Amino acid sequence: MTITPELVASYPIPDPAGTRTLLDPSGPVPRLHVRSAEALRLYELGERAELAAEFPAPSPELWSRTWPAPDLSFAVFGTPAGYVAVARDGRTLWRQPYGTWEVDRWGYVAFTPAGPGREPRTWLRLPSGLPDSTLLLTLDTEGAVLARSMLRCGGYERFVSLLLDECGEVTGVKVSGGREADTRYRAGWESGAVVLGGRMPQDAEAGHLPAEREYLGASPRRTRCMSVDRRGRDVSWHELPSYRVVASLRLSDFPAPGTGDCSVHNDPSISSWSGFVDDDTAMVTLHNTYDEAAVYVFGEERWREHSHWLADPATGTLHGRVEYPMPEVDEVVPLGDGTWITRDWNTYHRWRR
Repeated sequence: MTITPELVASYPIPDPAGTRTLLDPSGPVPRLHVRSAEALRLYELGERAELAAEFPAPSPELWSRTWPAPDLSFAVFGTPAGYVAVARDGRTLWRQPYGTWEVDRWGYVAFTPAGPGREPRTWLRLPSGLPDSTLLLTLDTEGAVLARSMLRCGGYERFVSLLLDECGEVTGVKVSGGREADTRYRAGWESGAVVLGGRMPQDAEAGHLPAEREYLGASPRRTRCMSVDRRGRDVSWHELPSYRVVASLRLSDFPAPGTGDCSVHNDPSISSWSGFVDDDTAMVTLHNTYDEAAVYVFGEERWREHSHWLADPATGTLHGRVEYPMPEVDEVVPLGDGTWITRDWNTYHRWRR
C-alpha cells in the first residue's frame, strides 16, 4: 500500500533559523509568508519561489501577526501596541492602537477588495470593553474609520471573524474557540456599519454537520466536502449541497497500529491536516503523539508523529500510505490541483502522486 510521490518542486526557506513561515493556499497560486525581524516577504510558489512583495517591518519590536492586502499594496502588522499598516516602500500608512488584549491571540484583520463603484475596506477587531461583545472598525484606504460596529457576540477568549461572499461583501460573523461550539450569525453592511442578524443553522458555512465534526473543506468543483470527528476517530465525505455522507474511513480501516504501513504508529488518531488533493483524491493524515519516554528513557525511535494516506472520496477506499524520502514529515497542505506541499525544517516540498 506504499505510494512513492513525485517531487514537483522544492522551495528553500531563506534564513530558516531567523524567520517564521506561513503557507497560504487560498489564492490561485499558493503563497509563502516569510517573517523576519526586518520584513515580511511574500513568495508565490510555482516552478520556483518568486518574490511577489516585501514589506519592511514598522519597528524592531516584536510583531507576531501580519495580514497582506489582496492587491499587495500594503500589509498590516500586529505589534504589541496595535495595528500598523505599511506600504511596500516602508511608509507607515496608518496606526490603530489595539488595547488590552493580545494581538497574537485575538487580533483579526479582513479586507474587501476594490470593485465596481466601491472602494476597498479594511476591518480590524479591537477589544470591546464588554465580556460578550466584539468591536469591529471599518477603515478606508487612508486608514480613516468609516464605522465602529459593536457586535453582541464573541467577547473575551473567543475568536471572531467575518464571513464574506465571493465579492468580498459581509454575509455573516463566525465565533469560535473557547469551550463552546462554533456559532455563526447573519450579518450585513447597513447604514455604514456591520449589523448582526440572527444565528445561522449549526455550522452553516460547512453545511449541517453535527457539532462533533470539524469541516475540512470542499473539493475543487464543490461537489463534495470532507469532515473529521473532533476526537479523530473517523473521516467522512459528504455530497453537496445535501451534505449526505457518501463515504467514510475509520481508524479500524487502517492497518493495526504497530503493523504493516501503520508500524510508524502506536496510538494514532485522524488529524485535521487532511483535505482534497483533487476532486478524486483525498489526503488523510494520521497523528500520533510523540512518545518522549520511549525515546529518551528506552532509546526507541520507531514512532513517528504523522503519516499521510491517499484515499478515494467517492468510496472511502485507501490507495495507500505516502512514503517520502525524508524520515519525518508532519504538516501537509493539499492544494486541490493534484499536488500537496509538505515541509522539513528548511524547505517546502511540492508533491504529486
